[in-house]
Amino acid sequence: MRAIESSASRSGMIRVDCRNHGADSFMFANRSKAKLNRVMMVLLTLLAIGATTPAWAIDCSKATDPIDVRICGNASLKAADAAMGQAYNALLKTAPDADVRAMLISSQRRWIAARNATLGEDSQGKPLPVSELRKAITDRTSRLSDRSDKGFVAEAAAQRRFLAKYSGGTFSGFDAGCEFIPNDKSMTSFSYQCYGAMHVQNRDRLCSAQTEWATWSLYEYYGVSTVQGDTAKLSAVCSDQSGDICAAGNDKGEDSSWKLNPDKDEHFSSANPNLPKLDVEGLWPLEEADATWFDQCLTSPTYPPAQ
Repeated sequence: MRAIESSASRSGMIRVDCRNHGADSFMFANRSKAKLNRVMMVLLTLLAIGATTPAWAIDCSKATDPIDVRICGNASLKAADAAMGQAYNALLKTAPDADVRAMLISSQRRWIAARNATLGEDSQGKPLPVSELRKAITDRTSRLSDRSDKGFVAEAAAQRRFLAKYSGGTFSGFDAGCEFIPNDKSMTSFSYQCYGAMHVQNRDRLCSAQTEWATWSLYEYYGVSTVQGDTAKLSAVCSDQSGDICAAGNDKGEDSSWKLNPDKDEHFSSANPNLPKLDVEGLWPLEEADATWFDQCLTSPTYPPAQ
């Protein structure tokens, strides 16, 4: 299974695998679902303001969210938030076009929604330490300030170069989600994690890879769809945690072969013609194995190969 990867992990995130923690994992899964629902509620509120309106630093005269109120009441947090706002403003000015600008705005709104939904309290219901909230803000500021080849704008350009190898189409797009994941069961420190789906279309074939976070592990799913007019029908799907993408099996005896002509798959999102065409969080940057898989899937005469 691939290591959990995000902008946070590239800067030294703590990785934890608690698949065998039984009740603790089950309890965390329930908390995670509840927090993800709160993320969605906050994000919908932010989107109601307007999809093209940047998310600047907090206006403390209008602060109502508990996290915003806490930031406004603490000088060091308020200063950190102002610095993040400045970094975000500077980043927006580097956007080469409207699509990249929209991607940056969406990314920042997603981060704010995750912060406000998650970084209020620990597993005991106590307020999260100021230092942890400040760290989350300063980490985000560093990410927004990155002008290297791992920065947002450079990664968007790399993503476009990858997509340009194929015809593209209505169903190409990204469906990412992000949340703050606790580094341990005490939930006193967190790392920002992104996951989701990447759909790439080449003529009448749509190849998709999707990651899903559940009980401290990241699971991977792959799908192939046939595009017919304004629909995309899923023709094959597989789940694979072995690292050898959808082989017939692995050394643990797990079957990760392709399931052909599935009626539906509970883990795999349906093709959507309205997804963002750029998103460098979630499944980007691609690992070499995934980039190779996309190329094989999109360019082979038939796919998946005979098994």
